[in-house]
Amino acid sequence: MKELMKAICLTTENKVKLQDVPKPQKAKQGHLLIKMVACGINAGDIAFIAGNFPKGSIPVSQYDIRGVSGVGIVIEVGEGVLPKYMGMKVAIYRSLKFDESIIGTWCEIAHIHYQHCVLLPDTVNMEDYSGSLVNIITPYAFLQQITEEGHRGIICTAGNSATGIAMLGICIANNFPIISLVRTQDGKKELEMLGAKNILVQTDDDFKQQLKELAQQLATTAVFDGVGGEILNRIIDVLPFNSTIYSYGYLGGAPQLTLHTSLLMKGITIKGFGNFRTKTVQNPQLLEKALNDISEIIEMPHFKTKIGKKFKFEDINEALVFSSITGGKAVLYPTSIQ
Repeated sequence: MKELMKAICLTTENKVKLQDVPKPQKAKQGHLLIKMVACGINAGDIAFIAGNFPKGSIPVSQYDIRGVSGVGIVIEVGEGVLPKYMGMKVAIYRSLKFDESIIGTWCEIAHIHYQHCVLLPDTVNMEDYSGSLVNIITPYAFLQQITEEGHRGIICTAGNSATGIAMLGICIANNFPIISLVRTQDGKKELEMLGAKNILVQTDDDFKQQLKELAQQLATTAVFDGVGGEILNRIIDVLPFNSTIYSYGYLGGAPQLTLHTSLLMKGITIKGFGNFRTKTVQNPQLLEKALNDISEIIEMPHFKTKIGKKFKFEDINEALVFSSITGGKAVLYPTSIQ
């Protein structure tokens, strides 16, 4: 009889349930067996469970085990994996490669390709990275793409979001100009403590004029938009010539983007952005470099997961509806809460 483990699996009703599934016994070629320690719940997890992603658009897991993020300790390495991974702490984002062998991450023992993982220093608290890698690979891949497309600076509309803070960290690490847009003075203070130099508060009376002048000065023609709606309507007419808006999210809610055709004369373009479609993620050599680069800087405070509340696996349904006004994430623990 196969040895079993606890795992949170998708049911046929777009819900999840704690079940017993076969425990992986051996790491396949290029893969790792990872004893999971903590798993941050990201917005993408909730959207996938709800059925909001088209079938085949993102990698799936054996036994329909949910979860794309987490941290754990490598307990076995497969053929072709460097021995340095054995026994190491790793942060995981299991959506970077399509792979029929995936078992991850909301379970006791995950089976993950090594190119889904970033090595963590021994000195860090693993929990601090339980939902981080998804937020780090996105700005890393974004910076690679826009640099290749000729942009020399970024405007980030969701400056205080987890991805916005990670974007700030990536830009600081690469000495790349960024303007962070925030909603409140408290948001500005938070980013100032993280080393941000160019922060604009949307409620300031001269917000648009400040943005116009600073964007021209820094040549920030790449707009990373994780909000959509109202904020784009406010800023689109003061963006520099030949700006490109990269749409990554729509936290702004219902307001639709309105674009006067005269703005087309400024060469403004709008397109979607997703890390799955970037060269960084699709090219194995570039992905390997990205994961190594991230490992070198991951101790920066910008890349830590903001933990809102800790939950045991059996409390998954409560964890899925958890929300925090400070942006803290629900974090799942397969055994005891740390």
